This record gives sequence, C-alpha cells and structure tokens, in this order.
Amino acid sequence: MNKKLKVVLAVTLLSGTSLYAADSFVGTKADPLVTKSYVDSKIAQLSGNTGNSNNNDLAAKLEAQEELISVLSQQIAQLEAAQSGFEIVTVPAGSTIFGKQGSEMIIRSGEGTIVASAGGGVQDVTDGVDLLGGTKAPNNNMLIIPRADGRGISANRTMVVMVRGGYTIS
Repeated sequence: MNKKLKVVLAVTLLSGTSLYAADSFVGTKADPLVTKSYVDSKIAQLSGNTGNSNNNDLAAKLEAQEELISVLSQQIAQLEAAQSGFEIVTVPAGSTIFGKQGSEMIIRSGEGTIVASAGGGVQDVTDGVDLLGGTKAPNNNMLIIPRADGRGISANRTMVVMVRGGYTIS
C-alpha cells in the first residue's frame, strides 16, 4: 500500500501541476501563442514594407512636414540674418525712407530732413536728443524710429543709409 500511495501521490502531483499550467494565461486571448511568420508579418507592417495605404499616407504627410520645416528653417535664418546686420540702402533725392517700429538708421552720406508724426520725432541716440520734423538729419548718428506711424528721413540729396529693421521708400 505504501507503494500504491506513492504512485497515487505522484500522479496527483503531476495532474495538479499540469492543470495549474494549463490554467495559466499562456495561449489565451490575453497572451496568445504566435508563429514566427505572424511576428514577421507584423514587423514588416510596422516598418512600412506592406504597401499599406495608411502607411503611404503617413509617409506622404511626414515628407510634407519635413519640407515645411526646411522652408521655415530657411525663413528663420533669413530673418535672423536681416536682424543681425545692417542693410545698405540708397535713397534718391526727393524720396523719403520711412522706418518700421524699432528700425535703426545711420546716414552715411548725403543730406536729409527728419519727417515726424503727430506722435513725435526720431530719436538720435548718439546725441541723446529727439529730432523734430524739419530738422536736418545728422550723418553718422544712430537714429531710431520708435513707431511705424510715418516717421522717417526725407532725402534732400541722394543718401546712403545703413538700415536695420523694416523700412519703405516712397
């Protein structure tokens, strides 16, 4: 009987272990068993090798976004270059250069007269004065246009002006 008991216990132990293993989540919907071909197909699908139209659409959108980023990066570089340096502008006699808000101007040659607005004149930061309308614009002084409200410099003779910031000539 002792031998029989050992066999029964061994069979019971093996049966219990098998039932426990069969009851775990391996091979269920929560944790399915898969074949290598299934895994390979899913990897190919995720990497875009299936020709799926959704992947093609995403690739096209990604390419369009990359082109947009490239264009915007170039525009940013151009804006930074424009803000960091002065542009040499020739203003013909009889014309007026109007600055945008915050524009900086230095007259290198020629003669000009300050054009003011109702809000005031142009700031000469070299001499620390506000130049009112009709005042002769000094050469080689840093002039700042505080607002884009019609302030600028009218050229009595052709002027060469260094400009940083926005401007229009009329």
